[in-house]
Amino acid sequence: MLISLLLLACGSPAPSTPTPTTPAPTTGAAADDTFANVAPAKVLEVVDCADRALARVQEAQWVFWVSLPKQPLQVGDPLLLGKGPLQKAVTCGETTYNDVVVIEQAKVVTAEQAQAALGLKPPEGGLSIAEVVAKRAELAGKPVKVRGRVVKLNKGIFGKNWMHIVDGSQAEGDLTITSDSFAEVGQVVTASATLTIDKDLGFGYFYSEILEDAALTVE
Repeated sequence: MLISLLLLACGSPAPSTPTPTTPAPTTGAAADDTFANVAPAKVLEVVDCADRALARVQEAQWVFWVSLPKQPLQVGDPLLLGKGPLQKAVTCGETTYNDVVVIEQAKVVTAEQAQAALGLKPPEGGLSIAEVVAKRAELAGKPVKVRGRVVKLNKGIFGKNWMHIVDGSQAEGDLTITSDSFAEVGQVVTASATLTIDKDLGFGYFYSEILEDAALTVE
């Protein structure tokens, strides 16, 4: 059980670098075609490099380096990122950074703007994730239908696939789903299941809201 919980916390092994043309799958393109985020990209580290800025960012379950036009960047900033080619090595001063995505379109936004860029509406007859969270007490034990983009996937934990989805209705946080089916990170899904609240798996793994054994439709 401990091994399964560790896998659940760490997630499936993620690629050490993004795909060559974009920092995340193109299926995650935001409503604005200028940007291609699967999830908001968060700045983890910034390096000043001549007329460019290098930033180590996390987007969904990927952590990678990007080269951007110089602009004010701080650790913790949410970013919307465009597409760009993968450069195997970028030298800044005496340091060489491997596997850097060179991006010309990048914008520092608020957390709310970053989430809103995902631009997903609730399914017909369903609720947004924010509504599920807000009405959690009255919805507990009742069927719930939501729509969201997968930002994290763990396969085969406790015999189920675990997905975290976002829909842009919240500035932070996601909704956890378990299912016999699964969708890849970046894909949009509609999930239907009974809402469970305050799910405690032990070892510090607690879910305020979770849809267990969900019926899943991948768009």
